[in-house]
Amino acid sequence: MIDRDTAKLIAILPMTIGHLLSYQESFAEMTDKPLWLHLLVEASLFAPPVFFFSIADGFKYTRSRKKYALRLLVFALITQIPFTLANQGTLLTTQIFLNLNIIFTLLMSLAALIVWDSKLKLPVRIAAIAALDAVTLLLQSEWMLFGILIVLGLHIFREKPKTRLIWFTVCAFGVEFISNGMSIHTLISPPFLFGMFFLLLSYFMMTVLCSEKKGKHPKFAKWFFYIFYPAHLLMIFFVKLIVERR
Repeated sequence: MIDRDTAKLIAILPMTIGHLLSYQESFAEMTDKPLWLHLLVEASLFAPPVFFFSIADGFKYTRSRKKYALRLLVFALITQIPFTLANQGTLLTTQIFLNLNIIFTLLMSLAALIVWDSKLKLPVRIAAIAALDAVTLLLQSEWMLFGILIVLGLHIFREKPKTRLIWFTVCAFGVEFISNGMSIHTLISPPFLFGMFFLLLSYFMMTVLCSEKKGKHPKFAKWFFYIFYPAHLLMIFFVKLIVERR
């Protein structure tokens, strides 16, 4: 069994490679690209399930949910700068406010878990979570709609592995189907098939091969991952600048 911190380290490599390729303008149109390139691009989807499990685990084990939420908010704001640069090439765009990075979705997911475990009546909790989901859609936060639902399912069905797998698979199918065109051809397209493969492979790692224990250096690992995410996006931005000037 591997620990949670090791799982994050494993996820970093395919995430970085996939992002590096997908953020390059020359790869914006993937229709005529070879299968191996599709495979490398979609490999970035190995990382999101690891993040989602981290939020569900963090909610369960954290000593202070307020500090956890504040930490996510701070790094979501920090990450938005290199995220926008990697996507748009400039900060002078409205997309800096309307196309948010995944850490914002993780923050909304944590808020949804707090609401779910509150003493509010069920209809009120459902309405509040729906409102949080609407915010991710309105602000076009990564994994909008489905990110919160996945984290919520990982928490609610923690003791029901079969239900949790079904919930995750349906949500993963939904986000891949929508992001890849929502047509019958989507179901046989390389991005959809490879995307589903990496999402389910990551889920398998987190549920079968991974324990809920932290690594030997939890403090270092925690801050490393918070820093690495915006740092790798900033690196991608500089790579794009170098490529475009050639």
